[in-house]
Amino acid sequence: MKNLYRPCTVIVAYIIMLCLYTGCKEGTRPQKKAVRNITNRQDAAFIPLILSHDTSSKPVMMERVAAVLAAFEKENNKEEDPYYNYFRGYQFEQKRELDSALYYYKQMALSPADSPLVSLKDFSVLDLSIAANNITKADQASQILEAIKRAERNNSIFRYRLYDLMARSYYNNDKIGKAILYTRLYFKHNPFNQHPIIRQRYYDISFMLAAKQLDQESMQHYLDSARQLAIQIEDSMALVRTFDYEAQIYAIKGDLSKATACEKIFFNYMKDHDRLNTFVFNNLATSFVRNNQPDSAIYYYNACIAWAVEHKKSTNLINIYEGLTESYRKKGDYKNALVAFKNSYETYVRNNDSIEAAKIEELHTRYQTEKKDQAITTLKTENALNEKIISQQRWIFFVICTLLIVGVFFIYTIYRQRLLREKNEKLLIDNKRLLLEQKTRQQQLNPHFIYNAVANLQGLISSDRKQEANAYLVSFSRLMRHILELNRQDFILLEEEITALENYIRLQQMRFTGMFDYRIDANELEISDILIPPMLIQPFVENAIEHGFKTIDYKGFLLITFQQVAKQLVITIDDNGVGIKANMHQHSEKKSLSQIIVQERLDLLFNKEQQLAYFSCSPKQDSNGFVVIVTIPLIIA
Repeated sequence: MKNLYRPCTVIVAYIIMLCLYTGCKEGTRPQKKAVRNITNRQDAAFIPLILSHDTSSKPVMMERVAAVLAAFEKENNKEEDPYYNYFRGYQFEQKRELDSALYYYKQMALSPADSPLVSLKDFSVLDLSIAANNITKADQASQILEAIKRAERNNSIFRYRLYDLMARSYYNNDKIGKAILYTRLYFKHNPFNQHPIIRQRYYDISFMLAAKQLDQESMQHYLDSARQLAIQIEDSMALVRTFDYEAQIYAIKGDLSKATACEKIFFNYMKDHDRLNTFVFNNLATSFVRNNQPDSAIYYYNACIAWAVEHKKSTNLINIYEGLTESYRKKGDYKNALVAFKNSYETYVRNNDSIEAAKIEELHTRYQTEKKDQAITTLKTENALNEKIISQQRWIFFVICTLLIVGVFFIYTIYRQRLLREKNEKLLIDNKRLLLEQKTRQQQLNPHFIYNAVANLQGLISSDRKQEANAYLVSFSRLMRHILELNRQDFILLEEEITALENYIRLQQMRFTGMFDYRIDANELEISDILIPPMLIQPFVENAIEHGFKTIDYKGFLLITFQQVAKQLVITIDDNGVGIKANMHQHSEKKSLSQIIVQERLDLLFNKEQQLAYFSCSPKQDSNGFVVIVTIPLIIA
């Protein structure tokens, strides 16, 4: 049941994918292990092309296949690609070089994952195996059934072709019931079963099966359906073929004149379009024989013989001579009947001789093909060996390059580590130097504070306030011992700093009795968890007492607050001393030594990379006094 139609559709998707495929085929094809990955990318391009066989004309398909094979010619390992072998086999099959076609179909190397291609290969090989026989052998039928089971298990898109092959096999063996069953399966699973060409092919096949069963009702139904579709798709060949079907129905009904008229329509169309063959002549002549018109039958039988001789088709005339013999016999011309019978016998003998010669030629061709196959196998083995050597050389080159890269990286790592060690040693030295400078700056503050404290003590003694001087000296010694302990550390707890400040302020209150009051407010901070440089606030408190309260005629007040702002610790020293007048006088004087030391300490501790710690001193604008604001990073112990 080969394709009976002249196709008219073009698979646009195939053309687009073929262009993409051709465009990406530059360079060397991957090795055999990568063939399946390439096939995955090609499935979308080539499967629509293969499916379009049933809906495209032979010239169009041959042109497309030639384009695909031309693209494959650019590849080094094209013989390993299953699609290349399929299209090459298809090309040979259309040229009727069946041995070469079968060779390429069998060369399709596939894995179980290639389920669509497995079914396609099964169909192609089995189709060629039974094409030359009118009867399908039992082992061939078993092979087809096994292929169908594989296709159904993998849900292959090509299983409809195996159904068609099975239906044809049962048709050849006159098992019409099973042929009908598999024909319906073919149509149901055909991906283009709604295409008019596929549907008409299905109706044509169904008509032939119904004709085998002499089912007039089904024959008429399929005839009407096929004719309607032929008119719809405007396929004149398909339409005129329905007249041949109609002639068979009229012959079964016994209406031989209408059967002959339908065959005449079919014959005249084939003659006008130069598409005559012995089958067309035989059908019309047989209709005349059935209609008891032997002269017309003899005329068309002889016309068929003349046409066959002219077109070198004389090997298929046994049925023609048999029909001619019957026509002469009905006419009573036994002499010519005997001549026709003799010609039938001679044709039969010639056909047998031709068949034997063809078998001998086929054996010779098969021998030559096997020699060619052996040569191809040898070349493939040599190619595989060369590829293996090239692959080994590539691996050796890759290993050498890898070792070189690793060696360079190792040397670079050692060199970089040495630079990092040198840099780290330099940083350690710089860090020790900075710590030493910070300690020095911190120690610079202590003599300044001691100088002021001794001056205070001297003032008490000069004023003959011995008892107060003695108490002051005791408190001062305690404070100094406390400060000396704190100065051993870079950072102390805020709680300890506040305790030191309170000791210092009480000493000053002992010196300046009743001159000022004070308050220290930590704003609910966890003073036992926060770290601060020692003696950081004392210089500003000392300035407030010494310069702010010394000349005022009212009672002074000193407010020291600690608060957290974002991630900063903000310290405010607020006094109500002389304020702006003192500020004007200070601008004309050299900046306080204590303030310079505090700034240097902040820079050493916090401001190496960016400005994180700073302080400001400014007089109040709306009242007497100064405000000092010190900002440092908040450090949690």
